[in-house]
Amino acid sequence: MEPLLEFVEAVKKFGEQAKELPEEIKPFLIREIQKNIDNVKEPRNAPITLKVKGRKPPLRDKGHLRNSIAGKVEGLKVIAGTNLRYAPIQHFGGTITPKKSKTLVIPADKKVRREVETLGVRGYLEKLKGEGWEIVFRKRVILGIPPAKRKKSKPKLLFVRKEEVTIPARPFMYLTEEQLRGLQELAERILFEELS
Repeated sequence: MEPLLEFVEAVKKFGEQAKELPEEIKPFLIREIQKNIDNVKEPRNAPITLKVKGRKPPLRDKGHLRNSIAGKVEGLKVIAGTNLRYAPIQHFGGTITPKKSKTLVIPADKKVRREVETLGVRGYLEKLKGEGWEIVFRKRVILGIPPAKRKKSKPKLLFVRKEEVTIPARPFMYLTEEQLRGLQELAERILFEELS
């Protein structure tokens, strides 16, 4: 009778472990998707993107995408994902077109980008005008001429204007074969270590 009781206890414990499994593997799943974001190298960033964000990998900039990866448990399922609006176009690729204006305006360098993040495009241009800059709108660019240097220097490139921008697909929401093996090994360890 004792072996039968041990077996029943083991089955009961296995069932309890199985219920806990999704919560136990959720951090692994999140971490592996974050690694995918870190490891995307191709397709490389466009030249204008390199000027704005430097040599960081394509899906890395300020860490918002990476840090947004979260997981939740629904019954015995673990669901991982992100709620960032731009995540699908980063994963699947696609074309961005302007919604309210004729062209998209892309900051030409890091300094312009920082200002735009704080003030917006119009606010930044108004700030420059208030400082005496002359703003020159061309079909493909927006230029700024500083007040003290109007006669001496070339205009500064502030923004590149585009009718559309195509973002290449850079998939990150998946698990590789190696990651799946790691997940399986983790699940087996969680389920069976306690039973032995």
